[in-house]
Amino acid sequence: MRRRTLLTASTAATAALTAVGTAPARAAAVGGTVRENVRMPSRVLGTDVLYSVYLPPGYGRGRTRTYPLLFLLHGITGDNTEWLRSGDARRILDTAILRGTVPPVVVIMPDGRRDVTRAPEDQDLTYFMDDADGSFRWAQMFTDELLPYAESRYHAGGAPGLRGVGGLSMGGFGALSAALHAPGLFGSAIGLSVGQRTDDQLVALDMAEYNWRYARAWGADLAGRARLNDRYRYWNPLDTIQRTPADTLARTAYYLDCGAYDPFFEGNAALHIALTRKNVPHRFMSREGAHEWPYWISGLPSALGFFADHLDRT
Repeated sequence: MRRRTLLTASTAATAALTAVGTAPARAAAVGGTVRENVRMPSRVLGTDVLYSVYLPPGYGRGRTRTYPLLFLLHGITGDNTEWLRSGDARRILDTAILRGTVPPVVVIMPDGRRDVTRAPEDQDLTYFMDDADGSFRWAQMFTDELLPYAESRYHAGGAPGLRGVGGLSMGGFGALSAALHAPGLFGSAIGLSVGQRTDDQLVALDMAEYNWRYARAWGADLAGRARLNDRYRYWNPLDTIQRTPADTLARTAYYLDCGAYDPFFEGNAALHIALTRKNVPHRFMSREGAHEWPYWISGLPSALGFFADHLDRT
């Protein structure tokens, strides 16, 4: 059975979790296997999707075994390798599995770029949503194609209690959006410094910055409160929480961790308050830190522990 907990804000990670996150890089004698830039053909997108995959130590030795499956989504200037190259995810996973705080797990890190041959700065972002005109439907590809493909290829997941989705910043927005728009599909959803702007912050965003991030999903060249349209309300996690019944929300366990000095703190706190008002079990943390990799690296062990706590091990 999955355990659900409701915890309030914390100012520091526990000593045990910090130890997992700062253990020597070669703590695990035999670590997991990583493959980067793996391709999956997508009919929904009409192009290949890139992803990286972490396979735990001993993967494949027991052919009948089904592994838990976790998706980790990258940030605004990242790609499918970001969690591995900047986030030290391989070492953190190896150490957590070795210490038994997380069971052997398959981790898929998909690429959110619409054109994988170009840098994120040189193209419109997807923010892991579908384009308003339907021309590029990343969110649909994720649930309709990548999830079942990963489960079949890697003998992982297969049920909500064996699935989780998480991400940082833009990826945290995408992870929460995926879970909220498919209630019960994932047992847990993790958002580290979720790229959640308040209405006022979105209205105040510079036009070039707005168009880069949101034009394809919400509409181009919108100014002021015209940005707060139906497309925005549909994809915005806060609005989704507010319009979704509490018992439906509770089918997934939510984890939020945002630094006290992060520019997205207000938006993340609003998500916590909205879940609290509906009495939806979740965990919200705020530690000392900003919107930066040291915060996410130090927070990943605790997030993985939350994912492990909500796995169905029956």
